[in-house]
Amino acid sequence: MKIPLTIDPEVFNQIYIPALKQKSRYQIYYGGAGSGKSVFVAQKILILFFKGGHNFLVVRQVSKSNRHSTFALLKQLLTMYKIPADWYKINKTEMLITNTINGSQIICSGLDDVEKLKSFTFEHGILTDIWVEEASEIKESDMVQLDLRLRGKSNVPFTMTLTFNPIDINFWAKKRFFDEHKENTYILKTTYKDNRFLDEEYIKILENLKEKDFLYYSVYALGEWGVLGNKIYHNYVIHDFDIDKFSDFALGIDFGFNNPSAVLKMAMYDNEIYVCDEIYESRLTNSELIKKVENKFGKNIRTKADCAEADRIDEFRKAGVFIEGCKKGAYSVKDGIDYLRGIKIHIHKSNCHESANEIKSYKYREDKNGNVLDEPVKFKDHAMDAMRYGSEFWRRELKGEFKIETFGKYDY
Repeated sequence: MKIPLTIDPEVFNQIYIPALKQKSRYQIYYGGAGSGKSVFVAQKILILFFKGGHNFLVVRQVSKSNRHSTFALLKQLLTMYKIPADWYKINKTEMLITNTINGSQIICSGLDDVEKLKSFTFEHGILTDIWVEEASEIKESDMVQLDLRLRGKSNVPFTMTLTFNPIDINFWAKKRFFDEHKENTYILKTTYKDNRFLDEEYIKILENLKEKDFLYYSVYALGEWGVLGNKIYHNYVIHDFDIDKFSDFALGIDFGFNNPSAVLKMAMYDNEIYVCDEIYESRLTNSELIKKVENKFGKNIRTKADCAEADRIDEFRKAGVFIEGCKKGAYSVKDGIDYLRGIKIHIHKSNCHESANEIKSYKYREDKNGNVLDEPVKFKDHAMDAMRYGSEFWRRELKGEFKIETFGKYDY
């Protein structure tokens, strides 16, 4: 596959090809999940990166999330398009890609890394283009500050690109770009139906949302603006806290591959749960996940995992991880949610960005008539499942069903 230095129909989804020539200052790509909007923006960035004259800042709310999303995507495309290795160099630590031919650079960062954003400079020229991925995560004041960075003398137009799912009709960008006309703005809505490269499994997941929860289907499949009501958890706070004061830890693991694997390190302190750190990454083999868990959390924290993945649990156990499967059955899901709804949940703001995102939109199912059902929507819930698994230790201890000395011997 060739690098898209020119408009190659084999590389792009047809709906995005006209947008390659877009030069509006504000470019909005929104709609449903799996629509290919992030891949397209990354493709367009690479076109300009090799043409020269551009320098890019790619941001998300949290730097760590950027490393596993936009930065990883850009590296993947460079490999996929078989770009000669001497055309560019990558600084993985700084999440910096430099064009060795024309000097253009791409810097990936998070809005949590304020000092880096204040101090970065480019080797050649000035900042010309900003991409805000998952723009619904950021505040309008952040958008204003980023917009102010696009200034100075440039031979190319300045552009600010936003990509997001329209999960909340109250999102500031709706008023700023949709409800009020803003000059020099280009808006393109896409859904999974516009993405000819999407795999059949993910298409089925999105289409099945129609039967599971129509609001989720409307937002994530059809790309319509929504207000995610009937949220499961309201009893949480997202903030930074001191992890060193805790001693009672547990891990919860929700296995995935195409969907992300989620591993949460949790603590119980003063009858409140603290989600301290996370691994949240797709396309990890079980051995790769085991290595990441060992390196980040060690082997000796008691661990609960999805009981449906007995072979993966056995592999963890053979590697020396202190693990067993969660309690089986639908009752356990309801019981776990009811337990978590009854205590205060703290989520570490700097370490657990994906957990924070999931808990904000985790909701009960609604049928076609709008009736609320007593079960969660099975979509974008991997960290929430992991949190429920890990909390099972404390929930069952509270009921007198479990003692630490019986761990690994309990008959489910």
